[in-house]
Amino acid sequence: MGTPAPGRGFFFVGAPPLRMEQAADRVFSRPFSPERMISVSNLSLHFGERTMFDAVSFFIGKDDRIGLVGRNGAGKSTLLKMLAGEDKPDSGSIDKPRDLTVGYLPQTMKHDLSLSPRQIAMSAFKEAEWLEARISAIENELNASFEDEARMMALAEELAHAHERLNHIGAGDHDKQVEETLRGIGYAEADMDRPLMELSGGWRMRAELCRILLMSPDLLLLDEPTNHLDLPAIQWLEDLLMTYPAALVLISHDKTFLDRLTRRTIEVGGGRLIDRKVPWSQFVELRKEEKARQMKAYEEQQKYIEHTQELINKFRAKKDKAAFAQSLITKLEKLDRVIVEDDAFRSMIVKFPPAPHSGKLVLEMHGAKKSYGERVILTDAELTLARGEAIALVGANGTGKSTVMRMLVGEESYEGEIKLGHQVTIGYYAQDMPDRLDPTLTIMETAEQAASDDNRPKVRGMLGAFLFSGDDVDKKVKVLSGGERARVALCCMLLRPLNFILLDEPTHHLDIQSKDVLKQALKDYDGTFLIVSHDRDFLHGLTNRLLEVKDGRLRDHHMDILELIDRNKASASMNDTVKQVAVKQRTAGSKVDNRLPQKEQEKELRRLRNAVQRCEQEMARLESEQKQLQDKLADNPSEKDYARLAELAGLIEQRMKDWERAGNELEALAQEIG
Repeated sequence: MGTPAPGRGFFFVGAPPLRMEQAADRVFSRPFSPERMISVSNLSLHFGERTMFDAVSFFIGKDDRIGLVGRNGAGKSTLLKMLAGEDKPDSGSIDKPRDLTVGYLPQTMKHDLSLSPRQIAMSAFKEAEWLEARISAIENELNASFEDEARMMALAEELAHAHERLNHIGAGDHDKQVEETLRGIGYAEADMDRPLMELSGGWRMRAELCRILLMSPDLLLLDEPTNHLDLPAIQWLEDLLMTYPAALVLISHDKTFLDRLTRRTIEVGGGRLIDRKVPWSQFVELRKEEKARQMKAYEEQQKYIEHTQELINKFRAKKDKAAFAQSLITKLEKLDRVIVEDDAFRSMIVKFPPAPHSGKLVLEMHGAKKSYGERVILTDAELTLARGEAIALVGANGTGKSTVMRMLVGEESYEGEIKLGHQVTIGYYAQDMPDRLDPTLTIMETAEQAASDDNRPKVRGMLGAFLFSGDDVDKKVKVLSGGERARVALCCMLLRPLNFILLDEPTHHLDIQSKDVLKQALKDYDGTFLIVSHDRDFLHGLTNRLLEVKDGRLRDHHMDILELIDRNKASASMNDTVKQVAVKQRTAGSKVDNRLPQKEQEKELRRLRNAVQRCEQEMARLESEQKQLQDKLADNPSEKDYARLAELAGLIEQRMKDWERAGNELEALAQEIG
């Protein structure tokens, strides 16, 4: 991993550190205040015969918040690499001030696996440490240099710029800043000092993101920063970036993330850029209007051309009208033709085959337990899934969602009972499914192996629906991009008749348009599906039931994902308030402990313990009623019972809040007593 170089240079993974004299030249040449941070002029790039960019030009201003969008493979990541200086165009220029600092987060990166997340994040302050040392050295030299007036003026100017830069990037309690940032992006205290070799790729990426954010660069270039982030971490990052004092160029397939963080959208595709000063959702509507006007102008022009051609044909053979006909021909030749933009960016055409008939109960789980050593995934979990349900499995990273999915399909051992219903045929899209494909096979061979006997003749047509046509089907899997592999894996799932589909992060490699198509296909599916996703927009309006994995429990919510997010935010806010009160009580406790009778302390402890116990008993009773009602609904659904089920979900949620509040107060009092 690259080390952040001191001074106003570029900062990005893999960059060689600047020498101190180079850094000083960049820091102190002049204050940074350009209106245009980066100007791109006539940039062109080709991969073989394929044109990625054809003489495109644009600029990035100091206040810009840009969403970079487009199909998979359109060149978004390539453009970001060129802006960061990691790749070079074939022609054209990318001009930027030499004192511009850039924080660049690529999709893939190399790490020093011996370092911990804390060490990675702390490396962001190497520039600050160098500046502090330089300021001290300048001050010492100023105190000694009274005769050389020119030298004193140069040192004074250098000192002013050093202080300006240090104020911008921040000095002071770096340990506290690092810990707060690591915690905000999801790290547990115990993981902050573990070597990266013990952490997954997603957690390694988070460490690098922390480093970049702590550097306080002038410009952030972020390529899919929400990959591998769970909903709480996405929301934390979103809140941070909304007020982050830097220009931003963001690649993301999360529409909500784009809408909240960007004010300008640049679409990449077909070798050109379409640039509009609106966020993503407004961009989509604006482009629809532009294309509609374009089509209308095209149709009107075609009518004019057709009418003119009729006149030419009518008069060209007549001697007295030949000159008139020739003038019409000249007009047509000089006509500025309206060109309709090629929507050659085809959408996937995904439609799940009709689900084979199954029993009313699709799956039952009784007393399921799963743990890895001291880490508990599930404790005595109960679950019933009915035919036709649309369910999302949600929870923070590390709570065990993928483990639960593997348990359901028999890829993971467990205690307790999990059984499928009558005539249930199950299909599983694992999170690493694109990587499970045999790289030595072609796309066609892969699909043919996955297809049932009845569907084997339909393989070529199904691949066409997933945008693989002609010679594409003969490509080896090993040459495909992540998005292309994801489409192949999804296609293979649809080549067998299924009535229960489990999907673990199926949208991870898909672009916005492809995600919309998959979402609609799932809405139209007449079978049962269970899906894991951290994409709020994708889940919103898709599912009618949420299973939340949290603290070893499987909590059932009959609500939309946005409602659950709002509830969890409110709960987190309440818990923060309780903790603040507890801290105040502990702070004040030292003053009143000697005056508080021991009997009163013991009485309060008993009250809180009883409150915790009552909440646990009430939750157990409500969850038992919930389970019985779910079993009843599987055989005999009624509107009254569905209403009671929704009421139970709210009561369980409230009792959980009461339990957390009482538990926090009990913990605070126990610590106060010592």
